[in-house]
Amino acid sequence: MLSQPSEDLQPFDINSPAYPQNTYTGRLLNLVNSQNSFNFFLPHSRVVQAKVIVDEEKKKAQESNGQPILYTSQKIKEIRRAQSIVDSSYHPDTGEIVPRMLRLCSYAPASIPVMFGMLLSQPTTFNIILWQWLNQTYSAGVNYSNRNASSTLTTKDISTAYVAAVSTSVGIGLGVKALLNPIAKKLHGPSKIFINVLISLSAIGSAGFLNLLIMRSKEIQNGISLIDHEGNDRGKSRIIGKSAVVNTALTRFLMPVPPILSSTLVFYYMEKKSLNPKNKWARMMLEAVVFFFCISLGPPIACALFEQRAKTGVSGLEEEFQNLTDSKENSVTELWYNKGL
Repeated sequence: MLSQPSEDLQPFDINSPAYPQNTYTGRLLNLVNSQNSFNFFLPHSRVVQAKVIVDEEKKKAQESNGQPILYTSQKIKEIRRAQSIVDSSYHPDTGEIVPRMLRLCSYAPASIPVMFGMLLSQPTTFNIILWQWLNQTYSAGVNYSNRNASSTLTTKDISTAYVAAVSTSVGIGLGVKALLNPIAKKLHGPSKIFINVLISLSAIGSAGFLNLLIMRSKEIQNGISLIDHEGNDRGKSRIIGKSAVVNTALTRFLMPVPPILSSTLVFYYMEKKSLNPKNKWARMMLEAVVFFFCISLGPPIACALFEQRAKTGVSGLEEEFQNLTDSKENSVTELWYNKGL
């Protein structure tokens, strides 16, 4: 069999992201790939097959001793597709597969029923309590499954975070409802949906922020692991732990904004222009499709604000990270860590 002409081959490194991580656009495109909502529907066998492909490529990269590996553009696309599946299904630290409903690629399909309840149902006390509770229950599971692997959480920690998040979400939701009641009575038609938007954004954002701070409080207290360029764990940094957790909590606060606002504007426009189908089931199907695509935007847009696997210079870290050397006695000036999602 004839080999491919050299001009058709391109250097490829499985350990380098498809798009640059030092820009928001690059991180956004990488996250769109790794959090692709359609990966949720892939069978387990396809996910495992993708892991085998990625592991083989990482082994080749390790054995190449820095020499570039050349592939055709089609081959690179196949590997990147497998990498997208792995990134959306496996924990980056442990290498273990994340339960299907708790993967970030499940955010859209799993959130559709909750979004129906929060945005399209009447903002009664019962509905606010029910849907905020369901949403925070799901969020707590996602936070726990995607936490930094170096953290250790007790049952008490998890219970405290969960109760605090649910209480905050429900409390703020009911409080905002009470404040907006005089305004809500004056609104008619499609404009009423914006009451649900304000209730949902304030409740979800605040509770998500608090939930993550509590769930990962030990990373603030004890720090998170820093890895050198040779893959060695050099210890935990409290400075980086605090920074990583606060940045991730901010991400959680902003995450509901894109899907809730975008879907609301779509529904408002359709209602205003009388574009909604008359058939009940056709309307529900259309609303589900709108929710799916709008919710799919949320995690990438928010998570791209900060790098997930980031690097830091050692000069601003604790004393124990100063004067580190690698196996060749070269100074270690940069370390890597997983910020978590």
